[in-house]
Amino acid sequence: MIYIEPKSDSIFYNLASEYYFATEKQFDEDVFMLWRVTPTLVIGKFQNTLEEIDAAYAKERGITVVRRMSGGGTCYLDPGGIQFAIITKSLKLEIEFERFERPVIDVLASLGVKAEMSGRNDIMTAGKKISGNSQFRLGPVTVHHGTLLFDSDLDELQRATTPKEYKITSKAIKSVRERVTNIREHLPVDMTIDEFKDALANAIADKVYEITPADDRRIREIAEEKFADPKIIYASSPKFEIEKTLHLAGGEFNIGLSVNRGKIRDSGITGDFFAGVSAEEIAGALIGVEYTPDAVFAALSEFDGKLYRASARELVDGIFM
Repeated sequence: MIYIEPKSDSIFYNLASEYYFATEKQFDEDVFMLWRVTPTLVIGKFQNTLEEIDAAYAKERGITVVRRMSGGGTCYLDPGGIQFAIITKSLKLEIEFERFERPVIDVLASLGVKAEMSGRNDIMTAGKKISGNSQFRLGPVTVHHGTLLFDSDLDELQRATTPKEYKITSKAIKSVRERVTNIREHLPVDMTIDEFKDALANAIADKVYEITPADDRRIREIAEEKFADPKIIYASSPKFEIEKTLHLAGGEFNIGLSVNRGKIRDSGITGDFFAGVSAEEIAGALIGVEYTPDAVFAALSEFDGKLYRASARELVDGIFM
């Protein structure tokens, strides 16, 4: 198996690396990849971004939001964790996890950590989750990727993956927090995250490929085209309805939107605000607009100066947070 390590802490770059080596630069042998990233929320392919995360909290904390190409749920990544990917040519169309999780479980066993597959796609140790996994196909190629909690901030993991509207008590927080654990806590002999990463790479792969300048340029292009675009992160959400109540200096705005295929199909605005235009005009300006922060801002910016003590930027921030 060939080992490739993207030299980047950007989730956009690393997901683009997966895509590049699965489609444009293929090898006859399987590829094994490892990387680490800055704090990031990764949304599953079929999820509604705004229903899965607290966007305001993510922005406040500088947490990157991205949509991956595979299904499954939302996961939180930070520098204390490691992400892995296995890329292989396969004629099998069905989703399978054991083949790809087994090498990781074997390495953990060699380090003294007893782990096992659990549920649909998790790896557990001592009854707690240490890894979530997902996969997708690109033509004849299967891409399997997973997370490994090594020394992650589990409190931030809990908070970052809690939608803003979800009301929880301290007892509930404790319950969720207790279902995950870090691998480092279970090692009989302590090691750094880099030592752990090297142990995985050395045990699973027997060759190394270094990303070339040409590879790097193309990967960066793919990162922008397929992962960093807000349309993919937000507008790719399935059909959904959203309701927001914004309490601004100029009054209350109750905004309802119906989104389908990435565009706003219907909208309505009510409230006790003051404006030089009708609520129907404001709502009508949103019909047919792509459901992204930039597109919605462009549509609402014509009303700046016509709303009493409220701006297009405040409305957009309220809608997407």
